[in-house]
Amino acid sequence: MDAAADSDGGLIAGIGLGDAAEPQTLGWDAMADGRPEGFRLCWLHLSQLEERSRNWITQQAGIPDIAAAALIAQETRPRVQRFDNGVLIVLRGVNLNPGANPEDMVSLRIWIERGFMITVRLRRLLAVQDTLAAIQNGYRPEDTDELLVQLAERLFRRMEPVIDDLEERIDLVDEEQTASDANQPTRELQTLRLRTIILRRYILPQRDALRQLTSDPPSWFSRQTLSGLSEAADRVIRYVESLDEIRERAMVIQDTIQNRSSEELNRRLYILSIISAICLPIGLLTGLLGINVAGMPGADTAWAFWAVTIIMVLIVGLEVWALRTLKWFK
Repeated sequence: MDAAADSDGGLIAGIGLGDAAEPQTLGWDAMADGRPEGFRLCWLHLSQLEERSRNWITQQAGIPDIAAAALIAQETRPRVQRFDNGVLIVLRGVNLNPGANPEDMVSLRIWIERGFMITVRLRRLLAVQDTLAAIQNGYRPEDTDELLVQLAERLFRRMEPVIDDLEERIDLVDEEQTASDANQPTRELQTLRLRTIILRRYILPQRDALRQLTSDPPSWFSRQTLSGLSEAADRVIRYVESLDEIRERAMVIQDTIQNRSSEELNRRLYILSIISAICLPIGLLTGLLGINVAGMPGADTAWAFWAVTIIMVLIVGLEVWALRTLKWFK
């Protein structure tokens, strides 16, 4: 269902579970007067992009105005907000749509109360698609709290390959950073650090949101639900720790590359300084002999040039001996 384009006024999927073995597919006709009735569990998955779905949320869903505004807001951050009759939950998942960057995370806005749940998306999330497919294939949640756990687990499980890919890439950069050409690892490090920062920015608040939900849950949340949400929170904590490790390793590798570059530059400057120190007396001698004034000794002597050359060679040899004695170079 969720794979389809946002059509039918933004109702991506509507599922009603009752006494029948098969779930009932709900359309706008079942929502004409507000919430669908006659089901022990009702789940409506809507698109934030369609005006009809936005109007239904604000006017007919029967939820608090603050929660309705959050469900259809353009920009959101992960959070949890308790109300008298339900909970507003905003989570984010990695963007695994074709051609998209995973760190461009997609929000999933959730209104949940006993027996009724609304989810609102801006772009497609495979975690929601997986859950819808599971229901069509026989999965029957007891209540919306169990359905919430399934969504959260699938949402966070989809993040794992992205984190693993970042870890593999930082391992590869760590191996390549000893190569003579440090430009490519540096560019790769910049990309990795940027992706890590973006992912951590949106994953970290989800840890706090899940902690808040498990520390102050609605009374109808079952023990299994709280256990599942705690497990999801632990998974998020592991992701944050992995991102922190990747970021710190990137910084260490970057420092290593910069130190190696600085050492190479200093070595070259040192060699140039030694050469300049050796050539300075020779330059002074040749400059002195190059002045065009009368009385220059040896100007009329045939062997004077070779004598000066031998003297300069001796000066260079003396300088090299003196620099080695002073241990300026080996």
